[in-house]
Amino acid sequence: MVMTLFARNLAKYGKDVIIEDRDVKVINGLPTEVFSNPTPTLKAIMKTLTGVAVFDSTNTERVATHRLSMDFRADVTAERWVKFGTKRIKILNVEDCCEDEKVMILMCTERGLDSEVVNEA
Repeated sequence: MVMTLFARNLAKYGKDVIIEDRDVKVINGLPTEVFSNPTPTLKAIMKTLTGVAVFDSTNTERVATHRLSMDFRADVTAERWVKFGTKRIKILNVEDCCEDEKVMILMCTERGLDSEVVNEA
């Protein structure tokens, strides 16, 4: 079987990430963030960005701090979050590269760099 260049780079340089759902629950009378439904550990090629603005799922311009390239998964949407080590990164935009459901590109912003994301609860 012939391995594609992306698959070879993903195996060699890919970092472990987990995709999670975010929910807000009231615990002891206080709104608290709860992350759940993690995917199995996935591999992604992560690139740190500077000065890149993208539109999120609500057509609001956001600053993207990371671009992740990974194998396509239909369950990864802009409503989910990426956990990379101890960081949580908000997915702003999901692109099916070449529209062939093989590779997807996630444009993300690091937690805390956008006060609206933190205060949405």
